[in-house]
Amino acid sequence: MVSWVLKEWQVAIAALLQGDTILLLRKGGIREAKGQFSLVAREVLLLPTLEHQKLDLLKDEFRSLAHSGQADQPDQVQFEGWAAITHAFLLKAETEVAPLLPYLVWNEQFVAERLAWQPDRPLYALLLRAYRFQNSLMLPRHKGYSGCRSWVDIGQEVEVDSHTPALPEAAYQEQVEAIVASLPLVTPLLVE
Repeated sequence: MVSWVLKEWQVAIAALLQGDTILLLRKGGIREAKGQFSLVAREVLLLPTLEHQKLDLLKDEFRSLAHSGQADQPDQVQFEGWAAITHAFLLKAETEVAPLLPYLVWNEQFVAERLAWQPDRPLYALLLRAYRFQNSLMLPRHKGYSGCRSWVDIGQEVEVDSHTPALPEAAYQEQVEAIVASLPLVTPLLVE
């Protein structure tokens, strides 16, 4: 059962659900507590958003995943999947983020901008085991879906039984091991 939603760029959600990435970077939204990201849930519905999504901040190979609109209805939102956050890392320097570039949907300019925005605040790297729903999940539109925030508590628990992993377990673990190995000096905040 899942009761939290994680908002992220539509392209990043599409890449997660296709198994093209397992890594997200978060710094927090204006409407976060004190504008600071924190890890509030381990299992989340994935809400693709077009807020702040810019094609020039994506790697070329991921731009084709972008689309201009959502299939949502005015009073409902469509979810294509969910994820379990298995690992989290706190990154404070460009030297810690640079080794992650091969695993990201974003380009170097995005990483530089993320690090430069509120430089006193750390960047979070999250590893997510994503699952696609066999049938899209439609939920009532929640007022928290709009605005610059990462998390939305939807106020109800949603069953996530009927799903397909974006990656087989072995492939997911292989990527996890590669990413963890690229961060030898970073202590994880969360490990599965």
